[in-house]
This record gives sequence, structure tokens and C-alpha cells, in this order.
Amino acid sequence: MDWLKTIEPLFKEPLVQFFIWLALIQVMAQVFLDRRIAFWISSISATYLWIKNYEVFTPIKAWLIILGIFFLYLLLKYLFHFNVFLYLKGRKRCPVCYSEVHIKATVCPYCHNKLKDAT
Repeated sequence: MDWLKTIEPLFKEPLVQFFIWLALIQVMAQVFLDRRIAFWISSISATYLWIKNYEVFTPIKAWLIILGIFFLYLLLKYLFHFNVFLYLKGRKRCPVCYSEVHIKATVCPYCHNKLKDAT
């Protein structure tokens, strides 16, 4: 139980509390709504509730973090043509049929196209 005492100060940080609010409202919204709609409803409502009950700077910092991560994702995807989510799943896209294939595949199992950079 000593590990609880080490992470307790982390939960006292307003930024961490805001992200916990966001996550809890997201889980509740996903029960009833589509995933994308639930994200927007949870993010808007968590921001509104936080500003109404506390202060305005924590949501601004949180949204700068979220937008920074989103910008990094877009930079990797469109500038360097690297899809982070496919890489994390151990997959890559076939350039001919656009299906997901294993990252080590040399030939696409669907269209039988030779894949260039097999790792």
C-alpha cells in the first residue's frame, strides 16, 4: 500500500483531476452514445463544469496538451506518412488494396502485391 502514498500527490494536481473528470464523463457518455459524439459531449461538459466550479487555466492547459498530441499525430501521419495506430497494432497498409497486413509481411495476402519495406 506504499505505492498509494507515492501517487497520492499526483491526484491532488488540478490537471490530473481534470483528465479524470474527462475520462469519467467519457465512460458514462459512451454507454449511451456513439464514441465520437461521446468524446465531444464529455470534453465540452467536463470543460464547462470545471470552469463553472473551479478556474479557467486548468482546462486551457489540458486542451493545449490534447491539441499538441493531436498535432504530433497529424505531423507523423501526413508529413512522414507514418500511422501510429497501425504501428501499435503491428500492421501496415498495402499500397494497392489498402488492407491492413502484418508489419513483417512481404506479400499482401489479399491482392498478392509485393510490399517494399518489410521489416
